[in-house]
Amino acid sequence: MSAMIAEEAPWAGLARGCEAFAAAAAANDWARAAALMRELEALAAADRAWCATHDPALPKRRAAIAAAHAALESAGVHLLPAHASVAKLLRAWGALPPA
Repeated sequence: MSAMIAEEAPWAGLARGCEAFAAAAAANDWARAAALMRELEALAAADRAWCATHDPALPKRRAAIAAAHAALESAGVHLLPAHASVAKLLRAWGALPPA
């Protein structure tokens, strides 16, 4: 694969975006994380479109998708406690039913 194609491949941007999202979550920068989520949605759609005309099993793509998955897993370490805290607060305010 040429360097030009690798630079244009949406899966490369998807992996970088997931890493940036994980970093934003780790830093509790929720505004940045929300903005990145909107970008990731578009990158995921672009990756699906790319796969329709290219080999999705391309080793570089598989490595990028694995890195993206690992980054999202690491973001979960920060997101799950934040979600639990917000849910607890909303329950205390009566905005959510008791668990």
